[in-house]
Amino acid sequence: MGRRRKRRKKIVKKRTLPPRYFQCPRCGSMTLTVDFKKTDKLRIKRAIVRCGTCGLHCEFEVPEVLDRVDVYNKVVDLVYENRLEECMAAEEEGVEHGEAPGEAEEAIGGE
Repeated sequence: MGRRRKRRKKIVKKRTLPPRYFQCPRCGSMTLTVDFKKTDKLRIKRAIVRCGTCGLHCEFEVPEVLDRVDVYNKVVDLVYENRLEECMAAEEEGVEHGEAPGEAEEAIGGE
């Protein structure tokens, strides 16, 4: 008679996911998040980059194939090239009358 066959244990490999929070190039804290919204355009999505500490906010359209890490690298490149105003200017165009959201409230209540 032979021995009973041993059962093989399955080795579970943990997949590493890309990070959710990144280091902010302006203030250095690990609170920079990158989120995406779908757009009506084909193969284009809107990237929203926010820092919870210093208030850095940037929005721009990117191809659908780019991931969070790719968008983060694009923002870091803009910061180091001193061209961060390009994505912030696109954000301000969406506000009515060209005013920042806080300015409209001050004009109404400040008189």
